[in-house]
Amino acid sequence: MRRSKLMVGFGVILITVVCLLLGSQKIYAQETYKWVDEKGTVHFTQDSGTIPEGYKGKVEAQNTGSARQDRKDIAQDTQDIRQDRRDIRQDTKDIREDRRDIQRDNQNIREDRKDIRQDTRDIREDRKNIQSDNEKIQGDRKALADAVKSGDQGKIEAARQNLRSDARDRNKEANELRKDQAQRRQDERNLRHDEADRRHDVKDLKQDKADRRQDVKDLKHDKADRRHHVRTPDNPK
Repeated sequence: MRRSKLMVGFGVILITVVCLLLGSQKIYAQETYKWVDEKGTVHFTQDSGTIPEGYKGKVEAQNTGSARQDRKDIAQDTQDIRQDRRDIRQDTKDIREDRRDIQRDNQNIREDRKDIRQDTRDIREDRKNIQSDNEKIQGDRKALADAVKSGDQGKIEAARQNLRSDARDRNKEANELRKDQAQRRQDERNLRHDEADRRHDVKDLKQDKADRRQDVKDLKHDKADRRHHVRTPDNPK
């Protein structure tokens, strides 16, 4: 008796499972209809009665799973297209920034070269002044020697003061020469640095242009993919 009840219960369960399976197959086998209006908008429906009269001759019937995948593919293509356009806008912005950087580098290089030319003129002037001070010192030493020979203490003291004054001037000019030489070395380093920056910015510009070209190609490719998924081979428009 107990065994009979178990068999009956098992049979009920088996029938229920079979019914569920048949119902799920019916659902998944349900057809979805697709049509495209005059604006190119794609429409999907599972009720053929909702299709406008003017489009019933162009309607496409397809399996629900396939339609769902098509919609998913179209949504992904649309998302990829939006991303491609964002990438292109960013590339264009980067290119403009690269060009501004190169323009700024060129301005800095011109300023560096101008500074170096001024430093060179200053160094030339310092050396000229040092040479003049050396000539004055030689004259002061000769005047001091003559004053010593004459024994005139007034002339001797005046000659010594002139010698000390011209020696201080020469030392001052020597210090100016060292400063101007150090400044020119610094300006030359600045020039090399700015030239390196320009070379780097030129490379960035080339890379960003290449990136934009690639993103434009990606955009065209994704648009073609979306057209392909809208007009599937099994369901041409």
